[in-house]
Amino acid sequence: MSKELTWALAIIVSLTVLGLTLYKPAKVEEPIDWDKLWNDPSIFGPTVLTGEQLDAYVKRQNPNAPELGEYYVKWGKYYGIRGDVVFGQSIHETGWFKFGGDVVPEQNNYAGIGTTGGGVKGHYFSTPEEGVIAQMQHIWAYATTDPLPSYPELVDPRFHLVKRGSAPTWPDMDGKWAVPGVGYGQRVLTHWKNMVRFYNLYDPAAARRAKQN
Repeated sequence: MSKELTWALAIIVSLTVLGLTLYKPAKVEEPIDWDKLWNDPSIFGPTVLTGEQLDAYVKRQNPNAPELGEYYVKWGKYYGIRGDVVFGQSIHETGWFKFGGDVVPEQNNYAGIGTTGGGVKGHYFSTPEEGVIAQMQHIWAYATTDPLPSYPELVDPRFHLVKRGSAPTWPDMDGKWAVPGVGYGQRVLTHWKNMVRFYNLYDPAAARRAKQN
């Protein structure tokens, strides 16, 4: 065998090995168990709505709403938090992103972080995406005692003021995120359920009927 052919075969083998080493199969998301998810109040879990769906849904009530859906999906999936439910929280906190309370749109603060009423505006974030990240990090602080991932850097200024792990479910947020906050978590979940129904992703009554047939 010639030296040139030997070198060529060696290069082919090396490239093949390198390709196999670098190749990672695409992550296959597990099917959604809708019966379980519908009644699950957990902070952590799958994000089932798309960014486009979130934006289109809120624009039905507010055509001027900022298009933030992609950030809630992206960072929800990154942190393992139900990003579409967090979007429902922002609908509740901002009045369909119309604001009108102490917080103004320029703050990029979609969850009232640092707002205590009486004209206190709360915190400002440099970009809309940073505002969403801060919201996810603040929720993480409530939901778990696990350390926050090192990337991206901590941008939630109130992360260390939270009693860590005190609210692993949305109803646990009552009296914590909002004071007195009776029914706060359930209202957030209701926004999510309304979005799911709007897109015909799941209907509990139809699911029950299907099981009976």
